[in-house]
Amino acid sequence: MRLALSLLALLGLHDTLAMKQSWAFEGEDRSHFLIERFGFGPSGRMDVSVSAVEMEVPEDAEEVQAGLLFVHQDELWETVALLDEAVGSGDLETPQASKEGGQCVLQLRQDSRWIDMTDAQTWNVSRGTAHVKLEGREGGANNGPLNIGFYYIFYAQCTPGIKVSFHMDAMFKNGATDFLSAGDAPLPVVYLTTSLLFLGAAAAWGKCLATHREYVQRVHWLMALLVTVKTLALFAEAMRSYYMKRNGDTLTAWTAVAYAFLSLKGLLLFSVLMLIGTGWSLLKPHLSQRDKSVLSLMLVLQVVSNIAQILESETAVGTRAWVSWRDVLILADVACCAAVLLPIVWSIRELRVAATTDGKAFYNLQKLTQFRSFYLLVITYIYVTRLVLQLLQASLPYDATWIAVAVSELAALGFFTVTGYRFRPLPLNPYLEVPMHEDDLEEFALDDDEDLDFRTIQRTDLRKFAYGAPVKTKASYSTKSTSSLDRSSIAKKRSGSVNSDL
Repeated sequence: MRLALSLLALLGLHDTLAMKQSWAFEGEDRSHFLIERFGFGPSGRMDVSVSAVEMEVPEDAEEVQAGLLFVHQDELWETVALLDEAVGSGDLETPQASKEGGQCVLQLRQDSRWIDMTDAQTWNVSRGTAHVKLEGREGGANNGPLNIGFYYIFYAQCTPGIKVSFHMDAMFKNGATDFLSAGDAPLPVVYLTTSLLFLGAAAAWGKCLATHREYVQRVHWLMALLVTVKTLALFAEAMRSYYMKRNGDTLTAWTAVAYAFLSLKGLLLFSVLMLIGTGWSLLKPHLSQRDKSVLSLMLVLQVVSNIAQILESETAVGTRAWVSWRDVLILADVACCAAVLLPIVWSIRELRVAATTDGKAFYNLQKLTQFRSFYLLVITYIYVTRLVLQLLQASLPYDATWIAVAVSELAALGFFTVTGYRFRPLPLNPYLEVPMHEDDLEEFALDDDEDLDFRTIQRTDLRKFAYGAPVKTKASYSTKSTSSLDRSSIAKKRSGSVNSDL
């Protein structure tokens, strides 16, 4: 079961990689692990070779069994179940004997064991689909048909205490000049299209800022910078994936450009979300010391997350280094998401206590209650989309994996659009107008006997609250009305007395 979960996590995090790759495994004592996944179309072909095989075998070992399993998607979960049962706990990083009922999993999947580490005649594999004419490789004993769909390459061994070192080179492609997986072939077009959509969003946001320049706050400029960087990151990723599609590697300047903009986008995204959540420049001109501490911590975590993401993308899948960077990426990403939500939770908790006594604090509470819907949107985007996209990517057919990328980028575009609309600079921003209802009083434990004015807060009230004016209640309005009636009656009496004198 744990291997299945690890496989699902791997598929969810697996980025677009060049399909001319080399691996170096040193002293591997893990019982089994996944090395690579690739989708082959009607013109698919794979060339895999193993070299420099070295084994450290215990003296009491009766038989050495180690090799590579090439598992088609139709046999994936059955093979994963066998591997899980074979090692008991299914821990990918715990060396254990891989036997089930006295029989090695490599023997149970003999038809998928194309490379046997103990037989040099099997160390070269050249296979293609029915539409591909293969040229026999010298010394190769593994020339045969290849079915369309996903193929998963697993390493497995069944000898307790054995340590295996080997080098592996592989080339996967679909057609003469397409080195991307069958489902990733449309990615250059997907990234380019979404970059144009974000460019349109950036232009619309810039026009909005120019039209209402007198109401623009500092956070609005940061939002404009974020959309611009996101646009450039998508364009760089489109160029990078196009190069990989044609050449099969990442040796292009677009790789460094894409990673640079990707890192900057991550820093800006979490910073903007946190600053909006604290109300910086919208509700208050300065951040508290605690907000600054959380912001600093979040920036550090985001830097770590960016480094882990880059190294995880550039490290060969299946190696111990890749597993380590994958774990660091997950932990840093979760920590950043939690750091974004902390300031708003703290602010509401403090204002809930002060709202019953401080009119100005109550006003701030009114503003912050409107941010609840925004933070529900943030939670949905950060958490749900991550989980849903992982499940989606793992369940898509071999020729449609690009859909997960398209859904991810369109979700980001929708999130940016809704956020920009709610916080756009306007003289009377509907999102910043706070209609209070009786349910809000119960939620924040306000006194029921305090008869509050439920009218919508207007911009003129902002000046009053800025100078510490108390919240108006219906009682104050009735008092004001009574006093005005008293003044009117007094005026009438005075005019009557004057008339009588005349």
